[in-house]
Amino acid sequence: MPGLRVSGIYTDSLQALQSVSSTENIDILFMDIDMPSLSGLELASVLRAKTRKLIFTTAHSRYAFEAYEVAGDAFLLKPYSFAKFSTTINRLFAGMEQSAQAVQERDDYFLVKSKADDLAIIRIRYDEVIAFESAQNYIRIHLSGQRILTAYLTLKDILQLTAGRFEFKQFHRAFIISTWNISQIRGNTVHMINNLSFSVGDLYKKQFTAYLEEKLLTTSRK
Repeated sequence: MPGLRVSGIYTDSLQALQSVSSTENIDILFMDIDMPSLSGLELASVLRAKTRKLIFTTAHSRYAFEAYEVAGDAFLLKPYSFAKFSTTINRLFAGMEQSAQAVQERDDYFLVKSKADDLAIIRIRYDEVIAFESAQNYIRIHLSGQRILTAYLTLKDILQLTAGRFEFKQFHRAFIISTWNISQIRGNTVHMINNLSFSVGDLYKKQFTAYLEEKLLTTSRK
């Protein structure tokens, strides 16, 4: 389903407890109820504060009341259809995508001091940006029209700037790119529309794979 990215799958409740407890808060936690060691209900009572939404999935309708007792947000009775799954997700997160898009539309530019222009403050629209490139103590901002602007910034500054803007991704330690401006991907190499290219770094392969899984159109033929 577009917009969802799986960050972990566990068949052992104790392993799930250890892993989820040590991570940052997550958006959705899907929880079966019949599990060894700790039941899903017991596990949910411990991990509820770590997730924004808690969805129970089980083949037993008798657990419905207990699921809501531990602040479950939804209950999917197996077997359930993709339509049911999709409806549940959209209901729980109604309006979030539209709100995020509205924020991006209102806040469509940023200002930087240009090193080459005597630190003049330059207005840049997000949709002009092809990539941010780390270059020693500076950031090169690759823009449409083959323009490059250099600013005294760090990649950490850029990560903060682009947080919440879904088109910007980091697949290499020196680049944060606008995925809107990818021209092609060949194997492990990403080519941008301005002829900039780079190989996906080992530390970023998980994020890169998740991006491909979300965006790559594949056939349903068997």
